[in-house]
Amino acid sequence: MATGAQTFCLFIAIRYYDASEGVKSAIASAPFLGMFCSLLLVHYLSSGGWKKSTCGAIPSLITGAGLVVAACADSVGIFALCVVAAYLSRSALIPFVTSIYKDNYPHSKRGVSISKPLMTTVGVSAVFGFGGSLILESDIGHFRWLLLILGIAGFVKAWAVYSMPSQPIEKTAHKNPFGNLKYLFLDPSFGYVLLTWFIMGFANLWTLPLKVDYVASAKYGIEASAFIVALITTIIPDTFRFLFIPFWAKLFDRMNFIVLRIVLNLTFALGIGLFFISKNLIVIGIGSALIGFSFSGGYIAWSLWVTRYAPPGKTAAYMSVHVFLTGVRGTLGPIIGYWTASKIGTVNIGILSSAMMVFASVMLIPEIKKIRISES
Repeated sequence: MATGAQTFCLFIAIRYYDASEGVKSAIASAPFLGMFCSLLLVHYLSSGGWKKSTCGAIPSLITGAGLVVAACADSVGIFALCVVAAYLSRSALIPFVTSIYKDNYPHSKRGVSISKPLMTTVGVSAVFGFGGSLILESDIGHFRWLLLILGIAGFVKAWAVYSMPSQPIEKTAHKNPFGNLKYLFLDPSFGYVLLTWFIMGFANLWTLPLKVDYVASAKYGIEASAFIVALITTIIPDTFRFLFIPFWAKLFDRMNFIVLRIVLNLTFALGIGLFFISKNLIVIGIGSALIGFSFSGGYIAWSLWVTRYAPPGKTAAYMSVHVFLTGVRGTLGPIIGYWTASKIGTVNIGILSSAMMVFASVMLIPEIKKIRISES
């Protein structure tokens, strides 16, 4: 399902439905809109005393249903609505799953523990990216079978999450659904790191849909085939993610987190700069490989860093703030990214994004000596 939103659903919208910029932006923003909504979900479900596994399984059921209906859609409106609902729900469960990780994985081996299922995820994503691209290459109309497979995956994921050992979700002490945002100010170090993450993350996320559009759309002069699009945007980066997950997982468990984040920011900056600076597919492929290399560590850091900062019993609350802010920048990013690209061009988008990532890294330097480990 990781391949679906950013690669196949966007490609289908572009090539089959000839979708407008608004529709493409909505599809690209859907996973992040779900992150935005996760703050509300954690707040309202926490009062029910439900297990975290149940809270995570329900959105996955909605994901599966949305993708199955999208497979049967006859109009771009219904297709986009169902895909947005599906991938919104897929992201909304993240705080619950992160909290389950903390419940089950010991601190000293948390990075290594999560690296094993993550390698499986990335490996399957690369293989599915290859197979799915061949299906679309043979006949774009076969996308319905592709979405049906994704829908079934959503139902299976719901069962898998529901089966995880978990505790009831921690109850919040406030009535305001946005009350968890107070930790941005009550914990200044947490809030400052999130500020730098917002700058870096925005620079990364506003380029995500542009990558597919850049190599697939005729207006940029490349207009690559479905296979080449999947190769550059999914297969190459996922292969590098797969190869380097164990490397970054060990670093996460042993290395100063702030230093690790700075290194990741700088490798992201180089990869994105190379991706958009040329129309040469080899240069774009090298940039994509560097982005995949960075994402392998970035996902581990993104998923687990809150476990280093959150006090006992506050992991889901802290994670909901982190995910919420990711949702804000991810929802706005594609919209602003398409608009900015139309004004300054994709090459300048790449340069600007790289500069923002370097700036965020410089901001983090004072935090290096402020080591934080809050574990229960």
